[in-house]
Amino acid sequence: MTVAKTLFPVKAFPGLKSVSNPSPAELRRRAAFEERTTSFRAPAYYTRRASSRSAQNTFLLEGETKAGRHQAAMAPEFARRVAEWVAQAMPKVEWYRIDRVIGRHPSASFHARLWLPQEYARVALLWSQTLFAPSQAQKNLSREPDVLTVYLPQWKELIPEAARSGLPERLVLLCPDRGVNYVLGIDYVGEAKMSFLRLAMFGMKRRGGLGLHAGSKLIRAASGAELRDVGMLLFGLSGTGKTTLTLDDHGLKKPEGVLTLQDDIVFLTRDGAAYGSEDNFYVKTEGLAREEQPDLYAALTNENSVFENVHVDEAGAVDFLNYANGTNGRALCRRNLLPNASDQIDLGRVDKVVFITRRDTVVPPVARLSRDQAAAYFMLGESIETSAGDPSKAGQSIRQVGFNPFIVGLEEDEGNRFWEILRDNPGIEVYLLNTGSIGKGADNGGAGAAGVKITKAVSSAILVFIARQGKLEPGAWMADAEWGYETPARVPGIDDFARKYSPRSYYRAPTYRRLVQDLKQERQAYLSQFTRLRPEASRAL
Repeated sequence: MTVAKTLFPVKAFPGLKSVSNPSPAELRRRAAFEERTTSFRAPAYYTRRASSRSAQNTFLLEGETKAGRHQAAMAPEFARRVAEWVAQAMPKVEWYRIDRVIGRHPSASFHARLWLPQEYARVALLWSQTLFAPSQAQKNLSREPDVLTVYLPQWKELIPEAARSGLPERLVLLCPDRGVNYVLGIDYVGEAKMSFLRLAMFGMKRRGGLGLHAGSKLIRAASGAELRDVGMLLFGLSGTGKTTLTLDDHGLKKPEGVLTLQDDIVFLTRDGAAYGSEDNFYVKTEGLAREEQPDLYAALTNENSVFENVHVDEAGAVDFLNYANGTNGRALCRRNLLPNASDQIDLGRVDKVVFITRRDTVVPPVARLSRDQAAAYFMLGESIETSAGDPSKAGQSIRQVGFNPFIVGLEEDEGNRFWEILRDNPGIEVYLLNTGSIGKGADNGGAGAAGVKITKAVSSAILVFIARQGKLEPGAWMADAEWGYETPARVPGIDDFARKYSPRSYYRAPTYRRLVQDLKQERQAYLSQFTRLRPEASRAL
């Protein structure tokens, strides 16, 4: 018997005191002691133990599945002790047992079950409304779910006092081979949400596809006299503009338009479909202003929202720009309140893939990549750290394979699978989108010390430009000699695009060459650690 099967022989706890699948109204009543009510009658809550994911305290129990280079494995003996402590603690608690469903397509659907102490009902109130309702059969206690999470914020108070010394306050243990998570010492909804979605993505990989940290949308765009429905995936780490651009309607007017499908996790199949995972959205509220995102603002200032660590004053006024409770404010946003969203969550065909990055010197606003380059940039996962990931490193540039901090298993497997899906679906085009700036530290004038900001309006116009292209116009894209990718000669709606948004415009030739060379070496050094990556991707930079 494997270590995983020994430690987690079953995924049911029939002897515990529990209430099965309470309604949102029941959960809100139970959480009333923690609620601050907004002026529009929505509940707001504040975490007591953690306000962001505990990435540094997340460990994988190895078995058939091995930890990747950027994942921490837990020693089996320590995992055994943790499992024993949790088993001893669970009878001391009154529980909620909540069943939900991740995804609706039969080939990309997973039964999720959360065990949560009743005093933390606020966590279930928000989390449960992000996913889909279970069947009656899935509510049966004797039925094992695909993914189980035991969520015990007060774990250390419940284990023997002699065992507490030296233990971290927060601990996440995942056992992918059994589909089990222990989330301990944490009361942040995002940790519950991602415990399930992380193992669902792993499950999709086992089924031959890929779980992706990406939003999905359908853009109905005019290409000449023809209207085309263009399926688009947008990758990016939290806080990089992925959700903003996924929810954006780009100002398109009928007969053109946008349909938002997903904003966080999708399941990519071998034949190029991208199936959705969630019903409603769990959005980051940092920087949200009515003037810049009126549709999202209106959707959130609604009685059906649920807020976490968002500032609400004693009179019930919500202030998304007040960070007294930290910058990782979150909210449940109901799909039916967004004007460009519908009940549809599945994308039958992916046409365009967009990797969102944030750089500030020599990376252009957009570049079109070859298949090999796409696999390399997928592995690079360049972006910027945010308060939602590791608050201590917020603002620093990072690299994360697949733009995905939730990968389980060897990272090369993800890059190789992505390359294979592109090979088998040659109609999928891949782009790199820089939402940061260009020309920082310019020595040839025109940019200023901080460089030229690439605004949301520019990024939005670029995505429309990409979507409107059917058969590419001759001369629309130019090869870049240094990088090997292509950049647009023009983008409709952006004046003087080729000059204003060319990094070369802001540096003297020696400076530009040095910056390019430094970045190439940095990227190649990062890729070199992935020894099992396909050579086509390894050599693509």
